Amino acid sequence: MAISALITKSVRLDSDESEMLAQISQTEGLSEAAILRQFVREGITTYRMDRAILAYQRGEVDMSAAARYAGVSVYHLMVELEKRDITPPAATEKFVDGLKALIETFGGSQALHETIAEYQTQLSSSQPDSV
Repeated sequence: MAISALITKSVRLDSDESEMLAQISQTEGLSEAAILRQFVREGITTYRMDRAILAYQRGEVDMSAAARYAGVSVYHLMVELEKRDITPPAATEKFVDGLKALIETFGGSQALHETIAEYQTQLSSSQPDSV
């Protein structure tokens, strides 16, 4: 692992924030600088995850690219999506079209056909009307 030079950044805190930082520092037994560094790292991690999920939801990136941007595995991203109750875009018309193609090729039960029709109705009612 390459050693990188540390760069000093400064931040202005109001008295309440400074006092809270001092309390956390004492509770954790770490320097205020170490606590701030930890908070910055956590904030960056959260920011990247939020941005990756937003891009994924918009269909701008696939799950693999979103996971790479967030700096996590695809599995970890999937777990995060589940925690946030976010349905992957795979549950869209393209998914249904692919499922229909499989049914045409390999056959399918009446119940499966009915489920797909019901799902398509739900999809079309949840999407805004196009102009």
